[in-house]
Amino acid sequence: QKSVYKGVVVDKEKKIFQKRRPLLKQEKLILDFGDTFAIKQYLETTSFFPLINSVFKTDANFLLSLIFYRLCYSGAMMHAASWFTGNYARVLYPSIVLNSQRISEFFVRIGEETIYREFFQEYFKESSFVKEGIIIDGSSLPNQIHMPFSQWGKSGEEIDKQIRFLLVVDKKTEEPLFFRYVPGSILDVSCLKETLLEIKKFNIKNSSVCIDAGFFSEENIKDLFDEQIDFVTRLPKNRLLYFDLIRRERVDLEKSRYGVKYGRRGLFVKKVKVKLFEKDAWAYLILDPERKGRETKRLLLEVADEKMNREEELDYQLDNCGIMILVSSFEIPSKDIVQAYYLRQTVEKLFGFSKEDLELLPLRVHSEKTLRGFLLLQFIALSAFVKIKKALGDKYSVEELVLIMRNLKCKVFENEILIPELSKEQKEIMKHLNIIVPKSAGI
Repeated sequence: QKSVYKGVVVDKEKKIFQKRRPLLKQEKLILDFGDTFAIKQYLETTSFFPLINSVFKTDANFLLSLIFYRLCYSGAMMHAASWFTGNYARVLYPSIVLNSQRISEFFVRIGEETIYREFFQEYFKESSFVKEGIIIDGSSLPNQIHMPFSQWGKSGEEIDKQIRFLLVVDKKTEEPLFFRYVPGSILDVSCLKETLLEIKKFNIKNSSVCIDAGFFSEENIKDLFDEQIDFVTRLPKNRLLYFDLIRRERVDLEKSRYGVKYGRRGLFVKKVKVKLFEKDAWAYLILDPERKGRETKRLLLEVADEKMNREEELDYQLDNCGIMILVSSFEIPSKDIVQAYYLRQTVEKLFGFSKEDLELLPLRVHSEKTLRGFLLLQFIALSAFVKIKKALGDKYSVEELVLIMRNLKCKVFENEILIPELSKEQKEIMKHLNIIVPKSAGI
């Protein structure tokens, strides 16, 4: 005998049968997928994940969730839970709860001094830093927090309650190396020695430093000479040496023999050997003709009616238009000095990324431990940001990667997720990062 199943009886007399259709998989969720996936896959090719797991252990997944949030959305921490609900990160870390209370508790935990120290000890081990020196700069973090570190200080022309944030960057890799925070009332000039000492405690050997004029003082320069650390810095205009160099060396600065090319700009650079606090050093008078024209015009318009009474002072100011004076402890070719100093812009860009792309401001913390935990998160996110940015090159920015890849969604089923086809731009970005996107993935 042979039996054949014809399905459910619909009409017995007419012999109408109907087989049951196979049950379709029930779709549970549709999530933002591409942004977190791309960032995670790329960072897994670096030393980033082993570092996070070795230092933060049971808190590693919580930290990674917040890092993805900072990189993919970068809103206030109060919105992290809403982002998490609609992002692939909830599949990666299903046990994480990103509400405000849990995040505050997390910042307190990682804000412990021991965690802070352990992180930087491991961070320096994982990376080949300080091959060509460091760059140090500071930025203000204005806030209205009631805590000892938030003090009145001057930032540019504004006076605010603030915390000073000091960032150390490796000159060669352009990656963030270290950070410190100090009360807002403390000037940058008072922070240089302690910052260098802290780096030294982590067994980081440094041969040179690039600093802004805000760190220039007799004590700091003498310390750098004593420690045999080469330096490049801008000479403040209120220094007697600055006045003497303008008076003695400005006369023939605009001669062809001092002309150099810097990118698309033409500059005059005159190199002079000087005594800097009784030590041999080099000074570089740098004149930008375009800037000179703008500043001269503005000065003449401002003082057009006062020339008779202030002739000597105005002549000095006119000589000063378009001028910047740099000093270094070692001789640098005239054609290279501007580039050597403007490496500082790397730090300014990183401050920009922190404040704009990673939403460093406004600060919403209320204790030193929470502050240190929050700034540590920002520093780690900034390190990841720089790694991704360098991998993308000039083709795409990190912001473009996030916006383009966020449009790649995934459908979540009981035991797997399905990923649709990629657009042309999404394929280009994945190819650029050497990442393969699967058609499906397990949960």
